Order: sequence, then structure tokens, then C-alpha cells
Amino acid sequence: MNVYVVRHGQSEGNKLGVHQGENVSLSEEGMDQAKAVAQRLKKCGIDVIYSSPYLRAKQTADIISKELDLPIEYWEDLRELKRPSEIEGLSYSDPKAVEIKNTIKEKQIIPDWRYSDDESFNDLRARAKAVEKHIIDHHKHQNVLCVSHIQIMVMIVMQIVMQDKLTSEAFWQFYYHSRQNNTGITHLEYTDGFGWSLVTWNDTTHL
Repeated sequence: MNVYVVRHGQSEGNKLGVHQGENVSLSEEGMDQAKAVAQRLKKCGIDVIYSSPYLRAKQTADIISKELDLPIEYWEDLRELKRPSEIEGLSYSDPKAVEIKNTIKEKQIIPDWRYSDDESFNDLRARAKAVEKHIIDHHKHQNVLCVSHIQIMVMIVMQIVMQDKLTSEAFWQFYYHSRQNNTGITHLEYTDGFGWSLVTWNDTTHL
């Protein structure tokens, strides 16, 4: 089984440097990126497409779906990490957003800590575990594509690789020093003999 986890194309929020909610569309460049990754994925023998229900991911998946002639199943567990509503729509440099993010960074290694209506480390990890279990239970001999977002993508990969050894401290340390570019492809392989292997990380050679 092969699992290809792809970040959505550039969104208008990415372009403007704004904290995004769920209803932010792709930019023109993001549309072009989605078309490029769709051509690349034609070579991967994809059997199933899952997507986050957020607009930028749905638009990316739709372009891929049309190119691969496969339907899309929208999956809540692939949505982005829920950040506090207080920062949605604010620029990355907005003083209020900076203050909230600094507070989050100070506390986020506490597994169940939340600022307000956001998700904790344990919330995000629970979704990643559900993704792994579902894919193994239902697609063990297929090639699966998941179109998603940066934080949940990193969590899925780290949960798969580290399993019970994953801690909140290790996750955030890795997250802040890793990259997942728009339409970057991360490829995981599962075999009965060896279990999971991380094959490629953030492959953007199609761009």
C-alpha cells in the first residue's frame, strides 16, 4: 500500500499571509500548482482520493480528481488544525495574532492544553490515529491520496513513524523545523513484512 499525502495549492490566505478559516479559496498560482501535481499523480496509480472539506483542499482535490477520473471522499479528519477563532482573518504580523501565537508556543507541549476553541496536541493526534487505522483497515492493497493541510499532515507522518513514542514536545520541535510546501507530496509505504516506511518528504519536483 502506498499513501500520498499532498498539501493543498497556494490559497489566497497563504498569498496574503493571513490566518485562514475553512472558506478560503486557491489563488491563481494555487490552481496552477494543483494542475501540476495532478499530472504528477497520474503516474502513481491512485485508487482512492480523500480530501479535507476545507475549500482550498477541495479545490485542489477537484482538479486532481478530474485529471485522474476518480471521485473524492471528503474526510473531516483531514481538516487543518483548528486555531483559535480570535486569530482568523488576522495577518501573521498583527500584534494580537503574534501575542496569541506566542502564548500558544509557550503552552502547546502540554498535550491537552487549548487557548480557547482551538485543538490541542491530543486532539490532532487522535485524528491522525483515526486516519492511519482507516487506511490500513480499508485500503491495505491500494494506493491512497489524501489532500490536506500542513499541521495534520505532519502529525499523520509522525504518528505513523513514531507510534507510541510520539510526544507533544517531539512533534512541535519537528514541526517548526520541517517544510510542507503547497502541493508538496509526502509518500508513505506500508508492507506486511516491514510495516510503514517514509519514502519521500515534501517532494515538489513537479513545480
